[in-house]
Amino acid sequence: MEPFQLTVTESAEKIRYGQLTPTEIVESLLGRIEELEPKVDAWATIDTRGALKSAKTLTREAADGRLRSPLHGIPVGIKDIFNTKGLKTRMGSPLFSDYVPESDAAVVANLRRAGAIILGKTETTEFAYLDPAPTKNPWNMEYTPGGSSSGSAAAVASRMCPLAFGTQTGGSITRPASFCGIPAMKPTHGLLSTEGIFPQSWSLDHVGFMARSVEDLSTTLQTLTGIEPPKTTRKPKIGLASSYFNEAGTVDITCNYNKSIERLKRSGAQLVEIELPESFRVVHPSHRVIMFAEAAAVHEVMFRKNPSSYRQNIQGEVYSGLLIPSSTYLHAQRIRGKFIREIQATMESIDALLTPATITPPLKGLTSTGDAAFNVPWSFSGFPTVNVPSGLNDEGLPLGIQLVGRPFEEANLLGVALWCEEVLLFNNEAPLR
Repeated sequence: MEPFQLTVTESAEKIRYGQLTPTEIVESLLGRIEELEPKVDAWATIDTRGALKSAKTLTREAADGRLRSPLHGIPVGIKDIFNTKGLKTRMGSPLFSDYVPESDAAVVANLRRAGAIILGKTETTEFAYLDPAPTKNPWNMEYTPGGSSSGSAAAVASRMCPLAFGTQTGGSITRPASFCGIPAMKPTHGLLSTEGIFPQSWSLDHVGFMARSVEDLSTTLQTLTGIEPPKTTRKPKIGLASSYFNEAGTVDITCNYNKSIERLKRSGAQLVEIELPESFRVVHPSHRVIMFAEAAAVHEVMFRKNPSSYRQNIQGEVYSGLLIPSSTYLHAQRIRGKFIREIQATMESIDALLTPATITPPLKGLTSTGDAAFNVPWSFSGFPTVNVPSGLNDEGLPLGIQLVGRPFEEANLLGVALWCEEVLLFNNEAPLR
């Protein structure tokens, strides 16, 4: 097996036992990138020199038995809205085509301290909104990889890096991960710092990550936060809200969701229907108000100077946000507080809530990154989620399930996700066709 094929867990074990060096892993991944990047367009910037320099240092440390963390020597892709010291950070916008930060985002700095290697910056939609990046879906290059963390998902799915970071304001981690057939985690809002990350909507933005196994997600979270990984994979009690999600999803999404439920049930999961609270009815419009108003506040000065430098969708978001009265914004925030209280009470008796990860399968063409409707409630509430790949549609494109946990109970949620992953047994090797 070539080093580029290894997961985080597999690479870390080989580094720990001296069977593989960080330099060998980086060199293998750079070769993989050279082969595939012209087709996939996952990367905004490759830091070849910096990655090899870091790898050399970390290889010496590993040889001396000085491993900084389980991520020691692991190459990582970083969404191109995270500041990276000395490395261009473009935000997917021509306004930042030459911007080179003088410091790292907090998460990037923590990754470097942990011994991770920043391999490069992954493509993002413009300012992490809807205007697509050039990235293609590794399962079929004619389809979108989702967004806004498009490059991160495609890079992991195509084996160009074993771990990549992104952000989510609506569905920008879960949706691309599902479209590209890989596990992903969006932790509780605020658990990972957004310092040094260009904001889309500061009260909704989450930092998260994608890998090729739930175990890799657990290792990453433990390294960055100290949260212990789950010790058991007992048969979980899982909540369903089938009426809403079956009605809203497309036929193949609903079919996969129900097949996944049956497989989990046969393996011993306790499945219970839950009733979504009354406040759920206004979650989506309230989320939109908050996101638009905060995006307008972020962009207003720059936008008024350079409106033509913004693409169509982000222009519409800023224009709309500038028209939202403060009273409407505050009302939406009150609805948010009510929904958080009500959905938390609803979920007290279950280990996790299970929904489809997306409302549609990956869409053909590169003009849309898809619909975040099934992800928005959990970005709105700030509850942690994990995407678990669960099947393919008739076109051979990945479909996923989304597990939602209670705030700051990531270890329990990851335990449920590990159990579901073992039951569903999805082969996440993209065919690159």
